[in-house]
Amino acid sequence: MLVRLLRWKRASKRMRQRVESGRQTYTEPTRRQRRNYRVTKRDFRGHLVWTIAPKHDAQSGKHVIYLHGGGYVNSFASQQWNFMCRLIDALDCTVTAPNYPHAPEYYVNDVFDFLLPLYDEVAGAAGAQNVTVMGDSSGGGISLALAQLLREKGRDQPANVIMLSPWLDASLSHPELPAFNKIDPFLDIEGLKYAASAYVRNVDPTNYLCSPVFGSLKDLAPLSLFIGTRDILLPDCRKLRDRAKEEGVKLNYREYDAMLHDWMLISLPESKQALKEIVEIIGTS
Repeated sequence: MLVRLLRWKRASKRMRQRVESGRQTYTEPTRRQRRNYRVTKRDFRGHLVWTIAPKHDAQSGKHVIYLHGGGYVNSFASQQWNFMCRLIDALDCTVTAPNYPHAPEYYVNDVFDFLLPLYDEVAGAAGAQNVTVMGDSSGGGISLALAQLLREKGRDQPANVIMLSPWLDASLSHPELPAFNKIDPFLDIEGLKYAASAYVRNVDPTNYLCSPVFGSLKDLAPLSLFIGTRDILLPDCRKLRDRAKEEGVKLNYREYDAMLHDWMLISLPESKQALKEIVEIIGTS
């Protein structure tokens, strides 16, 4: 009810208008977060990259590359910074959070031209075996596509790929999407279609970089996926689950009943349970 009252679905539906009027989401770590953690930002190939770490020196050595969601066109939301800080508190880890290139100014090839060398840098410094690539929504799909690209390029896989409410198919071709559009209180298919077209441009939308659900899952890092049943992206997440079974690939698939898009980033009992599972995945890898 709260989500509907806040009219987030209406904002999603009007994504084109919001982008064309320059109202994309952008936030930075709060003053309190800057006081409580070591927060730095730097320029990397023309885009900001944030690093957040515990203030004390006795850190775990775990490193998370966090790829924010936002429909390919938006930057960080405050909920994503809060979630990253909860990860740091639980794991004593360091988080690298790139403000990677966004559509419509940039498109899919620009994103991976940026992310591949950033991953190489982080994995080279921390050790790929200590790195988890994680993202929510569009960032969740990009996380999986990055792992597939790393395999293609012969790079070391990270320790984990963790996808939170991931957008896995920019073609938006699943026949069940219209039905789920009716029950999703947050995302709207009209806005998603605009964002996908801006991100893909002239690239085949079924290319795995655009839509990793169409790519092979073999020889990738351990995969984990968290999704709710009131999310328009659920059909494609189930499609990925089925594809993993067909290929004989283990996918740690977590489907939460009645949860909406990106629920794990907010404060709900289910959010705390998801965080507990995520911490265990990273902590035991």
